[in-house]
Amino acid sequence: MKPEVRFVVWIGTASALTLVTAPDFFSLLNQSLGDTFGNVFPAIPFAALLTLIFALRWNDFKSALQNEGGARTERNVRLVGAAAIAGLLILEPLTNLTVETAGIAVVLTFFASSLVIAPLSRRFLLPYAVIYAAGVGAPFVLQWALGEPLAVLSSILSAKLVGLAGFPVAWQGTQFQLLSKTGDVIDGVVTPGCSSIISVTTFLGLLALMHMDLRKDARSTATLAVAGIAVLTILNSIRILLLMWVGYVDGSAAFWGIHNWIGYALFLGFYLAALPIYSRMGTAGIRPVKL
Repeated sequence: MKPEVRFVVWIGTASALTLVTAPDFFSLLNQSLGDTFGNVFPAIPFAALLTLIFALRWNDFKSALQNEGGARTERNVRLVGAAAIAGLLILEPLTNLTVETAGIAVVLTFFASSLVIAPLSRRFLLPYAVIYAAGVGAPFVLQWALGEPLAVLSSILSAKLVGLAGFPVAWQGTQFQLLSKTGDVIDGVVTPGCSSIISVTTFLGLLALMHMDLRKDARSTATLAVAGIAVLTILNSIRILLLMWVGYVDGSAAFWGIHNWIGYALFLGFYLAALPIYSRMGTAGIRPVKL
């Protein structure tokens, strides 16, 4: 079977299986993105970016597919993949409860399907499966573990920036209130979800993918990761400052009108700035793909 045909069979089979292992994934994702951004449009460029990052290594993936044997080869690996799919089918009532668990089920379904259809690709696909699964679940876990402290930190930084900007905002912990020039009273709270966790984990996930695809050395990647966490934390406070300034000048409608988009725009701008910087950083020695 040609590599391209095997690839199409894998994608088609895995996509069909996700309709059973995670039947509510898209509705849950739609609701989650709607709550965060107002609609699902921001998911489009991120999905395109993930596809592009994967496509950069198509030749490596193709070489793995070219070495695949018939259905009787790699039987143990194929059985593990089939068992994983069966387990996902059994656990569907549990994995389909939240967008995070459903997303992880989707990732595992694709990886398990590859073990059945193209078992030699496992070493190539395993890092992607781990990063995708971690990227889906990490924001939920980190928000639960660190959300409150980060929300407090964001509030403190934002309060200092607002003080420098010189317009009146009353703070009480993570809660704030401001009176706009239009006479609107705007009440808000910096929640754990507003504490830059999603931006940080998304950036780290993309950075991990770029580390593999651009074959950068670990030191360069770690340096940019630490710098990115610091910059994104500050950018989140700037986001809150800009929201408050717009609300102060133009009122409540303007405040909530840009609330769902300004963080996305800032993150995208930061990522587009970080990408060329990272591309010029140190490169690790190129190693052949092990099959």
